[in-house]
Amino acid sequence: MENRTKIEIPTVTIIKVVLVILLLWFLYAVRDVVVLFFIVLVIVAALGPLVDRMSRHIPRVLAMIILSLTFLTILAAIGYLIIPPVVSQLQQLAVNLPYIMDKLGPLYQTLKDSVSHYQEQLLNLSSQVITVTSGIFSTTLGFVEGLIAVITIVILSFYMLLEAKTIKGFLYSLMPAERKEQIVDVLKKIANKMGSWMRGQVTLMLVIGILDGIALMILGVPYALTLAVWGALTEVIPYVGPWLGLLPAFLIALTISPLKALFVLIAYILIQQLESQFLAPKIMGKAVGLSPVIIILALLCGAKLMGILGVIIAVPIAAALAVLIQEWPDLKKIREN
Repeated sequence: MENRTKIEIPTVTIIKVVLVILLLWFLYAVRDVVVLFFIVLVIVAALGPLVDRMSRHIPRVLAMIILSLTFLTILAAIGYLIIPPVVSQLQQLAVNLPYIMDKLGPLYQTLKDSVSHYQEQLLNLSSQVITVTSGIFSTTLGFVEGLIAVITIVILSFYMLLEAKTIKGFLYSLMPAERKEQIVDVLKKIANKMGSWMRGQVTLMLVIGILDGIALMILGVPYALTLAVWGALTEVIPYVGPWLGLLPAFLIALTISPLKALFVLIAYILIQQLESQFLAPKIMGKAVGLSPVIIILALLCGAKLMGILGVIIAVPIAAALAVLIQEWPDLKKIREN
């Protein structure tokens, strides 16, 4: 007679599994809101230390008002001073693309077959830039239009920074007393990682974009502003980014003269050396502590899953996961106790 093993699953376990599945389904259903809230958390983590320092000298509310006005001023400046020229330059670049390809000569003959395709892509990009600036989140946040999404992020960030102590106190009250210290320590490390990366990366992108723009304008390279913006955006990619930023500037300069292209190459190399030897160690330090390979993979995964929003949140999520993995042995001990 065969011995049959009877497997019994406790009702509590079944309920827990069902609850986890329902929670995952709910998070997926409201994934747009989750992404928006995560962006708010990254902003709060980045600006929190600055607000704390300012609040030592002035009331916290005043510090928040100053930061909010500064942010809105920068946003308006980007929208009215930078975006229109970039749109115009993209349109000009699309129109002049066949001429640029012809000037590049036989070496790039194979690219000529794709000129019409690239023209269409550039024209589409130029028309979408304005849409992106007025609604950068509209492609992902279905129910929240772009401007409302930006306002929501600003309001939530303002509130969370203003009421930081109250929110922290509430969260601490929900934690088990015997595990509170370890959990708080892990959360602080995650916030520090995400905040440090955001502050450092934005600073580096601004500096590199400005330096690229100044160099290209001095050298008289067409589409200098657009190329500078491209150089700033590619700065987020370790190692490969500077070369991606250089490539279009070098090719466009090459259509004018080999000497101008050489000067562009030298300028970009000097800027890259300045960034790698002085700026990055000072600004970034060990802000994230992730391998460049992991950062590139995170950016690729983020872009594939959620487009521009995925790129924005990819590295902070990777940094948070790195902290959790690093602290997992201690967290496991806490759970066992």
